[in-house]
Amino acid sequence: MYLVRIFLIGLIIYLVVRMFARIGEGQGGSGGSGEPERKKAKKRGVPKELGEYVDYEEIKDK
Repeated sequence: MYLVRIFLIGLIIYLVVRMFARIGEGQGGSGGSGEPERKKAKKRGVPKELGEYVDYEEIKDK
């Protein structure tokens, strides 16, 4: 029973510290937070590795 209490208290402390660390990162500057959003927008679309789209016509057998 004591082990469960220690685990839960440790988990709560970890989550609170992580929350404050994220708040601290957000106050560092607004310029840094905008860059990842722009990089995500560039990743949209078709990757160059897929190649070009080729239009084709079906050939019917007689």
